Amino acid sequence: MKKNLFAAAAVVAFLGSAVAANAQTIGHVGANYSRAEVDTVLGDVDGDVFQAEGAVRFDAGSLGASINGTVTDYEGGDTSFGATGHLNTKVGDGLIGGFAGVETSDDLTIWGVGVDGQFNLAPNTTVYGQAGYGNTDDIGDTDFWAVRGELRHYLSDNFKLQGSAGFLKADTDLGDADGWNVGAEAEYQFSGTPFSVVVGYDHFDSNDLQLDSDTFRIGGRYTFGGSIKDRDQSGAALGSVAKLFGAGLIR
Repeated sequence: MKKNLFAAAAVVAFLGSAVAANAQTIGHVGANYSRAEVDTVLGDVDGDVFQAEGAVRFDAGSLGASINGTVTDYEGGDTSFGATGHLNTKVGDGLIGGFAGVETSDDLTIWGVGVDGQFNLAPNTTVYGQAGYGNTDDIGDTDFWAVRGELRHYLSDNFKLQGSAGFLKADTDLGDADGWNVGAEAEYQFSGTPFSVVVGYDHFDSNDLQLDSDTFRIGGRYTFGGSIKDRDQSGAALGSVAKLFGAGLIR
């Protein structure tokens, strides 16, 4: 556990150092707790999940770039590390680009690449979508194909409501399986401070695997460089490999 906490602190320190290095950066660091309830054909499994996470957006020449990272500690001692990098260009008041990343633990490593983009449907409503391909050699030779979308509405610059939905297909040496997930999230930043509270819920269901799960999440964030709305629309809130291929089980 001590090793995991040091790793989490390193993620926070890295992202925080970008603030001092470049005044144009914007992003956040945070931590959250989740309770996962998984129902399988073999029985039910419940577990606690602790996570340190962060993201930073910066200029890369004429392009926009962002990096998000996570350190996730699961009940029972397993720990996963995730990082996803994005490059994109502005299109009107939105952006479009691509990403590549990895989610890895002692037992499983998933690599992923894809495309994503976000656009404003209205002054206070934004849609974000990502689609990608992933692979792991740890479950035979498994290929993943996934799409995911988020609809974000800002009641104010520092109060966001968000809904998400996704579909995942896995092609393995042992057969194929697919599943879908939906989620909801709210984030509120306290007036006059950079601190916010986040609550969320995700549901995943797969008939092929005879598995479904419910994950409840609460956490806190420190946002730098602007408001929640500024942070999101700059490209500092783009999806990760874990979100795309984790199907709501990992964030």
